[in-house]
Parts: sequence; C-alpha cells; structure tokens
Amino acid sequence: MYIAIEHKIHDPEKFQKCAEEVFPLPDDLHVHQFYPSTDMSKAVCLYEAPSIDRLSKYLDEKLNPASTQQYFPVLTEHAIGLPQGNGA
Repeated sequence: MYIAIEHKIHDPEKFQKCAEEVFPLPDDLHVHQFYPSTDMSKAVCLYEAPSIDRLSKYLDEKLNPASTQQYFPVLTEHAIGLPQGNGA
C-alpha cells in the first residue's frame, strides 16, 4: 500500500542525522519520494509498505524526537503521479 507521511521537523540538524539512520530500509519498506520544505520545518514523503503500523513503528523509532510524523493511506484511485506498480 502507498502511505503518505507529513513530518513536522522540530530539529532540522538532528532530523538529517536521524534520517540517515533510516537507510538501508528493510526489504518490505520502500521510499518513493521525499520533499522537504526550504526551511526544513516540514517534509512530505511517499512510501510503499505493508501497513501504516509497520512503517510507523520503524520510522518513529528512528526519527523521534527530531520530528513528529502523521501517516495516512493514499487513495490510489484518485491519486496523481504514483509510481508504476501495484501499491500492494
């Protein structure tokens, strides 16, 4: 499934260091896009993962307390620009 994430970044420097620890990703998680704001106070990502629970457990452990994440499933039927694939 495709999952979008809104990151509220509390500490940009720490977030960058924590984000580096996210990689390499486990085999069942895949990041497609990462869009940080120019001031690094926010970022939006598109992931593919088996579930929000699986993704949030992995990322929150790595990124907290540098940021707070809000996850939501993507309604693929109405999305524009999703990567080719099934999103399963």
